[in-house]
Amino acid sequence: MKRTVLYLGIIGVALVGFGVLAAPLSICSYVSPVTSLESLGLTMSYRYFDDWATPGVDSSGGRAGLNYNRLYDSPSYGYTLGGDVEVLLADFLPTSGQADAAGTVRYFLTEDMPTFGFGSVEASISTGQPQPAVHVSAGLGYGRFNNVTPLAKAFKIEMDLLKSGEIDTSLSDTTLMAVAEAIGSKEYASVNDQVADAVAKIQTDSGKTLSPRQILKIEDMILAVGDARYCGWSVQAGAGYQLVDPYNQSQGFLVTASADAAFVPNPDGQLLFHAGLSGPINFMDQNTIKVRGSYDYILSETSSLRATYALLRVQPLGQVASTSQTVAALLGFTLGHADMGLQASLSKSAAASDWSLDLSISAAISFDW
Repeated sequence: MKRTVLYLGIIGVALVGFGVLAAPLSICSYVSPVTSLESLGLTMSYRYFDDWATPGVDSSGGRAGLNYNRLYDSPSYGYTLGGDVEVLLADFLPTSGQADAAGTVRYFLTEDMPTFGFGSVEASISTGQPQPAVHVSAGLGYGRFNNVTPLAKAFKIEMDLLKSGEIDTSLSDTTLMAVAEAIGSKEYASVNDQVADAVAKIQTDSGKTLSPRQILKIEDMILAVGDARYCGWSVQAGAGYQLVDPYNQSQGFLVTASADAAFVPNPDGQLLFHAGLSGPINFMDQNTIKVRGSYDYILSETSSLRATYALLRVQPLGQVASTSQTVAALLGFTLGHADMGLQASLSKSAAASDWSLDLSISAAISFDW
């Protein structure tokens, strides 16, 4: 009986192993030696309406948002910088909003395992808080991020080749990874050598000779900027100190914890998530919770979608919790010389009793003489 169970266990492990080996290649499979990425996003919507048949301005309000992220990861150390600002406007003046910013430095204990020690500083402020909240912390964490842009580009090249009929079947996972490594390499003497190597790998796998026009398209995709993609996750926990308390309560030591994740579901999409918790030892009675997430997706060469969510909840000791939230979606179009945008956002400041909805559409046309 024991021998039968042992055999079944060996068979089960083997099946799981074959299943993992047979799993299709994902964009997040790519591992980069050094990751260095930076992004900045700005969104704004405003509605102004004045019916001259009625007294006063009928409607004048909107919102503005700013998002910044900087990520660097190497085998020995890394750092992240990030911040979000959301402001509600009325009569072209800010009426409420929320903002948070954080910076973290990580030193990896070994190059083989992504275990790290960290030091960080975080700050946040929201309408209804007498002053900002600022704290520093240090501790241990686990996780790493990778720039997977080269493999995302390799997948896009494959999709374009199949769509144009240049190749008949999908490239093998081995070839896709080899093309990605060629795209991500800095060792080529010139861009022409880099493109030629990637094209040679594709032609060897597919048995097809690519047209000169297609090779130029591949070069354009390799050199394209503004489409960075990265994957990974990290969790960290430690102890800190409250430098500035938002409600002027006594400063003291804190416990902190946070989680970050990045995922690329397809070559045109990027999903980001962050959650953080800080508070004293009795953090159930007094704490600060921050959550933010975003999803960017390139719908086509002329359209894109960006969706964001941000939450800031501050629970002072012995007082009612203050919560601010914002949900926004921006759909952008480029139609010839015209740029159009459709934006929807839901906002709820700490002082508001209910959500507010803002819808806007914008258009701009440029003329070349």
